[in-house]
Amino acid sequence: MSRLSLAPLALLAALWAAPALAQEADPTFCTARINDRDVVMGYDRAEARLSDTYSRREQLATRIGQHDCPSYVVLRSLTPELSDEERLPFCLRFDKQTDSVMGYDLGARDAWGQCREQSRAVCRRVNQTTAAAGALTGAAARRSVQGLQTLPDASGAVILSGAGTAVSGALASLGGAAAAVAASPVLLTGAAVSVVAVGGTLYACREGE
Repeated sequence: MSRLSLAPLALLAALWAAPALAQEADPTFCTARINDRDVVMGYDRAEARLSDTYSRREQLATRIGQHDCPSYVVLRSLTPELSDEERLPFCLRFDKQTDSVMGYDLGARDAWGQCREQSRAVCRRVNQTTAAAGALTGAAARRSVQGLQTLPDASGAVILSGAGTAVSGALASLGGAAAAVAASPVLLTGAAVSVVAVGGTLYACREGE
């Protein structure tokens, strides 16, 4: 059979395959309950099967209709500026009374992506300038700020924990963009706070948010 006679067959095969490929590319929609409200999200089911952050327990629950949005999809929606590796320090803070995710906190995750040790703490972004995060990361490398530690994972995150006033003072001592973050209201309290520098962004995590 000549190459010319094979060409129409190849074209037909491509046309038959096109609808199937388009269907696979369509997102899978799910519903997550966040802050006591239902939020519709979309994700790539093929990616979910390959994701290290999508546990087998979640996959099974999704198939039998007991779970909707995978936890990593919810965490992505809350921290869109980070990669999956940079999200490693964070877990979903879940509230049993409202049966919903109330934000994210620092800590290890369980099979559902929720914080293994539940607390009243929640994190929020306080700065998204590379200079401020870089100043904290550089200080960790130089060990010039007491209590500043680098996490032993692939996230590249550094964390400074302590009383809000102490953390604010440490940031102010770095000058520049970090000093500007030191004046954030979330830090100017006596409460314990953790400041996380990861992915060029700073987060403050404390109770009572």
